[in-house]
Amino acid sequence: MRFYLPLLLLSFAFGLQAQDPAPVNLRTVVQPNQKVRIYNETAINSTASDFSPSFYGDTLVFCSSRHAGPKDPATGESFFDFYFAPIGPNGSLRSPKPFSINLNSAQHEGQSTFDLKANKVYFTRNNTTNGVEPAVADGKIRMKIYEATFGFLDWEQIKPLPFNSDAYNCMHPTLSHDGTFMIFSSNRPGGKGGYDLYVSLKMDGGWSPPMNLGGRINTPGHEFFPFLHQSGTLFFTSDGYKKGYGGYDLYMVEGKGDGSWAEVVNLGEPFNTDADDFGLILDKEGKSGYFSSNREGGVGRDDIYSFDAPEGIQGVVFPDFKTTTIEVFSEEGSRPVSGAEIKIYERVIGSSGNIQYLRLPRASVGMGRDGQAQIDQRSEDLEEPDEVTNSEGKAYIMLDVSKEYRIKVEKRGFFAAEEYYMPTDNRFNRPVGIPLKRDDCITLEGVVSNREAGAPISKATILIFNQEEQRRVTISSDERGVFKYCLPDGFRFTIVGSHVGYENDTTYVQTVNRRGNRSLGVSLSLKPLPAMPRSGSYPPSGSYNDTPAPSLGDRSAVEVGSRFLLDNLQFEFASAEILAEAAADLQTLAKLMRDNPGMRVELRAFTDCVGGEDYNRKLSLRRAEAARGFLVQQGIKRDRILAFGYGELNPVVDCDCDGTGGSVPCTEDMHAQNRRTEVAIIEK
Repeated sequence: MRFYLPLLLLSFAFGLQAQDPAPVNLRTVVQPNQKVRIYNETAINSTASDFSPSFYGDTLVFCSSRHAGPKDPATGESFFDFYFAPIGPNGSLRSPKPFSINLNSAQHEGQSTFDLKANKVYFTRNNTTNGVEPAVADGKIRMKIYEATFGFLDWEQIKPLPFNSDAYNCMHPTLSHDGTFMIFSSNRPGGKGGYDLYVSLKMDGGWSPPMNLGGRINTPGHEFFPFLHQSGTLFFTSDGYKKGYGGYDLYMVEGKGDGSWAEVVNLGEPFNTDADDFGLILDKEGKSGYFSSNREGGVGRDDIYSFDAPEGIQGVVFPDFKTTTIEVFSEEGSRPVSGAEIKIYERVIGSSGNIQYLRLPRASVGMGRDGQAQIDQRSEDLEEPDEVTNSEGKAYIMLDVSKEYRIKVEKRGFFAAEEYYMPTDNRFNRPVGIPLKRDDCITLEGVVSNREAGAPISKATILIFNQEEQRRVTISSDERGVFKYCLPDGFRFTIVGSHVGYENDTTYVQTVNRRGNRSLGVSLSLKPLPAMPRSGSYPPSGSYNDTPAPSLGDRSAVEVGSRFLLDNLQFEFASAEILAEAAADLQTLAKLMRDNPGMRVELRAFTDCVGGEDYNRKLSLRRAEAARGFLVQQGIKRDRILAFGYGELNPVVDCDCDGTGGSVPCTEDMHAQNRRTEVAIIEK
């Protein structure tokens, strides 16, 4: 699962290199774009250089040399810094201010690009370390691509990407919509010309070696300022094509989706002139955007221009947005629920090939007391909803018909509800109905603590399992170790607390024939797992997080609380099918349960760390349920068996799976130790 998408992108990139160069199509004024209107953004332009715009939330971030300070001998201007300007309701820009204290340095900053969550930025900067320029043979300071993460008030953890070099320049990054790859400009050796466009894939927590986009796009000249639109169309700047208007021109090329590009197209007038026109960006609807130019009639050396394209830019296939009606009603009486808050999550493929549902960027940028940009990065629970239902229980939201979404609805007095929605399945664009159930329930309140130290454990995973309905829900403890949940009447529940580095703790509650007090209190006490002694800095076998369980073997006597490993119960990669040779332990367990008719057990399935967390949790649950199904076929009643999937939690061997932690890289043997199924005796 983890490697599928990167391999697909690799084939895409290598396919680009194999394509033959193609002549560029030069547009004239009588062709499309004649309804495009260009405007000089005088509200933000200065007499200095203002260029390279990028979208960030509800603002435009750009580069400028307008400030006073040391001059760059090469340009005669101040070093470029980041500025931002709020975008008004009609697309007009307001007075700009410096964007970030931490990102702006004493050197040049250049083109920036932000991820879908709007909390990570990639940008160009002169190669320095703590303000010190590196010593290089030719005395030139290179440009590198850096990344930074937004912290409490400003951007933090600034570091260069691994493919940079002191021997050549890497600059002008643009990130794909889902964040899985980056295109940038570089004059690294082996290119087609001076500066070429390259692609690097984000995989296993790092970045792949860059690959040249090939002669279909790159020329003997220079290719700069790429911008990858979410439609799959790449915009860039070049002076290397034989047909052009003069200086640097704006070009575009549509990705076909099969590892190839369509014909490169010169955007023509009015985008291009006999001056330098570069750095174009486009909104998601494809009807407006911004670019840079030093054309006649400007305010400064380079100015930022906006444009309106009411008919779009011909040749670009833009997303098809439709208004989707969401109807929220009560489950009991089907009455409309007004004031329900709706949040929309878009399905994307993560950097490791796992599926994620992310909210679109909604960062609000304001002015701090120091005059710098202050970005309001609120947590998910505190974010404003996308829409709120009206008095008829309806809300209207524009959605891309080619995407897949998760719709979350919340309203005080009701249980939260989620609906997975694919517009392509709704051919006639009917309203999406989402019922809400009133939370007339028994309140479960618990606390998770360290059994030895007594301290609360935050972010512990609490699994609540309805034994009769075979339903489960997973919640987390807060910073005080506290968790709350509403339990329906008339059921028995298993409550399991878990956290990496601790043994699980399990308790049981029931809401059958309960009267009077409408609340329940539980306590989960997790015992820290012993740390294995280390010999040297990094033990060759990794560090142990969970105590390995003994084998079930041919045991005839067991005790409540005991847990055993089903040695032979192995699964094929990404499969939950029980193989014939793997059934021996389950047959032994079935015999043991027949000999002990009062015995009840928990089947606990774990995976390795290959793949996304959500995928692994669901896979482990399928495996545990497959094992339970086998036992039922052996004559064991279903209510004597609880099945839980823990995914990659509680590994036996804690190793570095994707570059984000662990002492040593995972080997296949370590993965195999973590892929396991255990049985715990809960009643006898």
